[in-house]
Amino acid sequence: MRKSVFSLFILIFWIPAVILSFLVWNDYSGYVRSAADRLHPVKALYYLDQGKKVIAVMDSSNGLMATLYDAGTHKAEQEVELRSDIHRQQLVSYQAGKLVIATKDKAGLQVNVIDPAGGAKELVQGSFNIPTFLSSDGHEWRGRLLFAGADKSSAVHVAEVSQAQLHYANLNGSAGLPARPVSIREAFFSFQEEHSLPVYEVGLKDGRTAYASALFGKDGIPLLGLKGAQESAPEAQKRVGQEFAAQFGLDNTRLLRVSSEYPKQVHYYNETAGKWGEAVKTPEPVYQSRLFPLNDQETLIAGSTTEDEIKGTLRGYLYHGQTGEFTNVNAALKTLSYDQLQDPKLSFYKEANNDTLYYSSPDSLGGWLLVKEGLSGQISNGELQQWQMAAGEDQLSAATFKNYVLTWNALVVNWVIWLAIPLLMVAGLLWLPQLLIRKRWQKLAEGVLIQGTVINLAETGMLVNEQPQVRLTVRFTDQGQSKEVQIKQVISYLNPIRPGDQVMISYNRSKHKAILVRESELKNQAPPRIIHDAVLRQMKACGPVNRGQALLLHFETAGQSYSVPVVQPSGFVYRTGERADLIITSGNARLLKYGPAERSDQATQLTLEAEITRVQRLPVKIAGQDLLLLEIVIVNRKERLRKVNSQFVPENLEVTVGAVVPVTAKPEEVALQSRLLQGKQGSASVRSVDYRGTTGDRPLATITVERGGQSYRIRQSIEPVYGVEAGDDLWIAYDERTGEATIVNYAT
Repeated sequence: MRKSVFSLFILIFWIPAVILSFLVWNDYSGYVRSAADRLHPVKALYYLDQGKKVIAVMDSSNGLMATLYDAGTHKAEQEVELRSDIHRQQLVSYQAGKLVIATKDKAGLQVNVIDPAGGAKELVQGSFNIPTFLSSDGHEWRGRLLFAGADKSSAVHVAEVSQAQLHYANLNGSAGLPARPVSIREAFFSFQEEHSLPVYEVGLKDGRTAYASALFGKDGIPLLGLKGAQESAPEAQKRVGQEFAAQFGLDNTRLLRVSSEYPKQVHYYNETAGKWGEAVKTPEPVYQSRLFPLNDQETLIAGSTTEDEIKGTLRGYLYHGQTGEFTNVNAALKTLSYDQLQDPKLSFYKEANNDTLYYSSPDSLGGWLLVKEGLSGQISNGELQQWQMAAGEDQLSAATFKNYVLTWNALVVNWVIWLAIPLLMVAGLLWLPQLLIRKRWQKLAEGVLIQGTVINLAETGMLVNEQPQVRLTVRFTDQGQSKEVQIKQVISYLNPIRPGDQVMISYNRSKHKAILVRESELKNQAPPRIIHDAVLRQMKACGPVNRGQALLLHFETAGQSYSVPVVQPSGFVYRTGERADLIITSGNARLLKYGPAERSDQATQLTLEAEITRVQRLPVKIAGQDLLLLEIVIVNRKERLRKVNSQFVPENLEVTVGAVVPVTAKPEEVALQSRLLQGKQGSASVRSVDYRGTTGDRPLATITVERGGQSYRIRQSIEPVYGVEAGDDLWIAYDERTGEATIVNYAT
C-alpha cells in the first residue's frame, strides 16, 4: 500500500515536473537568443575622460552597480558595486578627473571614487553615519560633497569630499565649542538658496547654539562660531555666515541669483546688505534663467533666448566670478529642451581649470562639452541599453537563467507550481493558522472598540466547517453619529446571534469596515483607561532639556498614585494641587489634559496616520523611559503636515524612521494648520506668550507675534522641548486677512 502511494506521488508531482523542466530549458535558450529584445533600465549616465568613457548606474542586488563603458567600442570594462539601501539615493561630483559617487546603506555612508581606467576606491567604508536620508544629510555644493550626522555613540561629525579626498571632523573634540555638541542640522535655507557658503547649526549640551562651516578650513577643520545671547537665529546665522565667508576669502556682495520677476534674469545680489543689484550683462540676454554653480569660481547661466521661452531656443554662458568673463556653451544645450533644462534632476559639473563641462539627467541622458574646442557628445538611456549586450545577456549563465525565471511567463509559473506544491503543502499546514491570527490582530489594532446592536442578519449561503456564514448589520454610535456596518461572520448553531443582541466590534473609521471581537480578545486587549481629576501632589526635577526642565509628576486619586514624566518649557509651570486627566495605556500613565485647558473629548478627535521621518534620542531617562524627539509627517487625506513631537517611551521599545504610528488631533486644529500652510510664510518676532493648561503633555499657548508691523495670533499646543518665549523669532505660516498664524519652525 505504501509503495503504491509513493508511486502515485511520483506520478502526480515529479513526472510533470521533469517534462516541464525540459520545456523550460528550451524556452530559456530561446530567451537568451532574443536578448537584444530586452533592455535593462539605466538610472543615471555620466561621462568621463572628455567623453571617452561612460559610467552607467543601474540597480543591483546590493543596491546599485556602476558599469564603466568605452564610449568608442561600447564594451563594458569594469563594474563597481555601490552599496545602497532601498531608497537608491546617490550624490555625484567630478573631482581630480574622477567620478565621485556617494550612496548610503545600513552601515552608513559609502563614497566611491571611479577613475577613467576603471579603478575604484571607497573612501568612507561605512564608518560615517547618516541618521536619515542621503538627500537630507548630504549635499553636492560647487563640486564638493558635504555631509553631517551623528554616530551610535552620539558623536557629532561633519565630512567634506574634495579633490577625491575625504576630510572628516568630530566636533565633540573641538576646542572651539564651550560645551559638547548633541545635534547638528542644516542652518535655515543655508543649502537651498545661493549663499556664499553653506553652514550647519550645532546644538550644544548647555542649550546654546553654535554654527559650523560646511567647508573645511586650511587647518583641516570647519570654522566655528557661537550664537549671541541676544541674537535671533536668523541674525546669528547671517553674522556667522559673513564672518566665515571673510575667512575663506569669499565675496558675498556680488552673488548670483535669479530674480523671481518676469522675465527671470540673473542679477547680482549683496548678501551682506540684503539688496538686489543690476542684471548680469551676459553677451546676449538670457531669460527664464536657471543657475548651476559648478566650482568656486564658475557658474553656468542657462535659459531662453526670448522672454517667452516657447518662442526661443536655449542659450548658456559660463560666468567666471573672479575675472567676470563669459564663455559661450550653447553647444552643450543644443540637444536639450527648455523643459529638460528646468528639470530639478538635471545637473551640470565642471572642475576648475578643466575644459570639460559634463551634464546628467537621471533616467534620461548624459552629455559633455569641450568648452574651448566646442566638441560635444550626448547619450540617452535608450542608447546605453543597447550596449548592455556586451555584459553577457546573450550567454547561457546562472545570471541570465535567474533573469529568465523572473519573467514569470506561463511556462515558468507552471514549472514553479509543480516544484513548489509539496513544499507549499507542508508550509501551509505549519504557517497558515499563524498568518490568519496575525492578520486578525492587525485588523483589531487598526480599529476602535465600540459596542453595537445587531439589527439584521441574513445567511450568505456559504458553509464553513458545516457552520453557516451570515451577514450581520450592526448599528452603533461613533463620534456622536449613528452608523451601520455589515460584517460577514461564521456562527455556531450552539451559540447563535439574533437581532437585538449587543456585540463588541473593532471599527476601522478610514475604511468604514468592522469585525466582531471575541471575549478572549477583549481580555487580551484592554482599552485605554481614562482617569479624571487626578491631583498633582509632588514633582521631581530630572535635569534640563534645552530651555526646559524634565520632571516626574506624581498624581493621586481614589487612593491610587500615578507617575507621569513630562518636559516643562520655560514660562510654563506645573503646580502641586492642580488637577489633570490621565490616560493609562499598557500600564503607563500619560497626561490627557492638565489645568484649565478644554477637556479632551476622545470621541471628537481625529485619528490620523503619521510617518516618523527622524528620531533624536535626548539625554534624559525617567523611570525606565527615554525621551525621544520625533519628526513626523501626518497624512490627512491628500495633505502632509510636518510636526515635531517629543515623547517618553520605554527604553526597550525600538522606534525607527519610516514607522507609521497613529496620532490624535482636534479636527479644527488640523483644518486651521492645513489652511495656513497653503498661504504665506515668514519670520515673526514673539511679543507675548500666555499658557493655559495642556492638551496631552503639550502646553496650550496663545502667542502674539509681529511681522512687518502687523500682529498675528497663534493658538496651538507647542513642543515643550523647544518652548516659546517673548523675543523669540519663529518661522510662521500666516493669513494677513484674519490675523491667524501657526508655527512652522521654532527658535533655536
